[in-house]
Amino acid sequence: MTAMTRNRRQAILRQASGYVELAELLVDGDRPTPETARVLLVRAIETIDELPEPTRSMPDAKLLEAEALRAMGHWADAIGPFELVVENDPKRLEAWLGLGWCFKRLGRLPKAIDVLEQGLVASPDEPILHYNLSCYLSLGGDVQAAIEHLTKAISIDKRFRDLTQIEPDFDPIRSDPRFVAVTHLTV
Repeated sequence: MTAMTRNRRQAILRQASGYVELAELLVDGDRPTPETARVLLVRAIETIDELPEPTRSMPDAKLLEAEALRAMGHWADAIGPFELVVENDPKRLEAWLGLGWCFKRLGRLPKAIDVLEQGLVASPDEPILHYNLSCYLSLGGDVQAAIEHLTKAISIDKRFRDLTQIEPDFDPIRSDPRFVAVTHLTV
């Protein structure tokens, strides 16, 4: 591959990434994707489609495609690209988190939990994986495991303690004395 070809491919990936980043500023969680964001996300996918193979199937491109699909609310369509990323680059936290997000929103909470547990095998000390897994375990009713993973997330990065106050996924266990102890501990 020539330097010019490599540079062109990198420019296309940066352009698609820019579209996704701009669109995500307009997307609000589980609410419907605004039309302006949808236009940017579709453009990101069209830009990725300009890439030749094998670049289009590489983790960087697949992650952008998956993130665009996820942000549009096309969770089932995003699963395949996210799975390709975690298969080929298991250290990509964004892919594990996105995959879990999609399964959760598709009503497949046990699969979302399984995915984040797999992500922790690849990256056992990533607090965001522990935190998100704790959220899903809370929703699934596994209080003890939720507390264990939340404790691990907070022990790695204290900022996760503050997030628990506004995270609705913890509502099912918010009054549990173990949750209160972990989230209100002062150091």
